[in-house]
Amino acid sequence: MPSEPPDTYLTRRRKQQAARRLKLLQSAASWPEVGFELWYADATRFELLPVASSMWRRRGSTRWIPTPGKNLRVAVCGAIRFPTRHFLFTHQPKSASTALFLPLLERLVKRAQRTGRRIVLVLDNGVPFNSHLSRAALAAASPFVRVFRLPRYTSETLSWIENLWEHLKETYFSRMLTEEREAFYPDTVRLLRRLRRSGHLKTLALRVTP
Repeated sequence: MPSEPPDTYLTRRRKQQAARRLKLLQSAASWPEVGFELWYADATRFELLPVASSMWRRRGSTRWIPTPGKNLRVAVCGAIRFPTRHFLFTHQPKSASTALFLPLLERLVKRAQRTGRRIVLVLDNGVPFNSHLSRAALAAASPFVRVFRLPRYTSETLSWIENLWEHLKETYFSRMLTEEREAFYPDTVRLLRRLRRSGHLKTLALRVTP
């Protein structure tokens, strides 16, 4: 059999090592008396244009989904705590950027100062978390927030918050959230706030990673 290419082997090894470390962190974070909190952060976009998804329909019938003439996007940067599912988020129009991550990081720092527990923050290598400004802010926050950087191309399988984004898009954005374009942005933010306050996130069947 041909040997595995070096780059493929190294990528697989890094993913396995990260998965083992995350599993240990998850196990420790489940204890009430542990001295740190484990959070996963990521950025995503919610769109007025429905995301294609499988859904129920009567056999022999066609389900029609209205679509907008022009799409709208809301960028969200969120962080969710393992395993309690406490959720924080920031938002802005169109695309995610460093400007979306910095206020979220500030809220996490304030939380660590308030609770006296250092935060281990799991991040991928996306632009909002890997820019010069983000790295400088993370370095300044290091007394309160320690970064666990995921290897490249592993966020979809190792980042727990990806399960939340998937659920939201399949449940709420697989059809138009609102028929009025002007209402999409405030309705998206209102939905996220309602889910955070209602405790609904605690009942989701989010698969545990790794």
